Amino acid sequence: MGAVAEALEALGHPVGALPEPRLLADLFVRFQAQVPLRATGDATPEAHLETWLSDGAGLRGAARLEAFAALAAAAGFAADRAIARHPDGTARPVLLAERGSLLLDVSFPLPAPLPLAQEAASEATGYGTISVRHEDGRPALVLEARGDERRLYGLEPAGDVEPRADDGPDLFRLLDDRLLRWSAGVLEISDAWSRLRVPLPAADADGLEAFFGPPIPEGLPAAAPIDEATLAVYHASAEAPARLQALLSDPATQAALLPEGWTVAGLVRRDDGFDQELVEGARLLRRERVTLLPDGLAVEAEGPLALFRARTWRLEPRPSGTRLRLLAALRDPVPPRGLPEANRRRLVFELASELLALDRLASAG
Repeated sequence: MGAVAEALEALGHPVGALPEPRLLADLFVRFQAQVPLRATGDATPEAHLETWLSDGAGLRGAARLEAFAALAAAAGFAADRAIARHPDGTARPVLLAERGSLLLDVSFPLPAPLPLAQEAASEATGYGTISVRHEDGRPALVLEARGDERRLYGLEPAGDVEPRADDGPDLFRLLDDRLLRWSAGVLEISDAWSRLRVPLPAADADGLEAFFGPPIPEGLPAAAPIDEATLAVYHASAEAPARLQALLSDPATQAALLPEGWTVAGLVRRDDGFDQELVEGARLLRRERVTLLPDGLAVEAEGPLALFRARTWRLEPRPSGTRLRLLAALRDPVPPRGLPEANRRRLVFELASELLALDRLASAG
């Protein structure tokens, strides 16, 4: 049995099955979930699949596309080539099935095939929602995530293209509810609302393997990691930036955003902001120094319930309102191998609650 046939069997494709559409979708989903998305050397599709079968090695870029094309062809599925044209003008090949109506982009973290015929087609992922728009009769993919919407690429008929630079992260893993990336000493965990960046040196092979699975490629860049962990949470508001800025600059608004039972015990105004002490009864919870910025504000905090050493609000105009970003520096050192997932979710919830409370307050007034 050759490497392609063995790979089909390992991916659970039934031997001798007729090429039904649902089986192609199953093959794509399992390939995306089980074959790591990471850099590899030059080799034939058969050689790449053999290395995956024996060592769990990953594939990226054109090598990944060719490996999946070989699997699809061996299973009896017809897949045509098309071009994905990115906003910066660069392009790369992708696969289309079902007479061009089904996108099979294995080089992108797409968890399932994406129908192109319907305008409303969309796919929820661990890092946002991908939807299809039609521009001049051709489909284009749009990503909605973290309070923003951006065009990923448009599809064009097949043709010769210059290979797109393989400048993605060194390690990559897509989970059901989040996306993991590692590059140059930084682990990044993203979901549809937030992005956590944590120092994780290349020398910690066990830590990298815990996040991305074996094998971890040798010779990863050993660049100096970032100094501290940061967590950014995002939200799209229908309110104008000026209104949100006015609310943020008002100490009374800050008091209204506090958790239930918290009050402001001391308030000292400054020309560029204000200082305040937050208490619950007679117990000091947090001291904050608030500094106004042209497009938001910065908060430095200390005290027993100061989960974040600093928080920075940024208000970015959007065609239909404002994109809010709350970037926080964690108070306590992060464990060498990152935060437990439950802790990450708790911190995301803390910051998201502030964003949502401000948006509710703005819309209510």
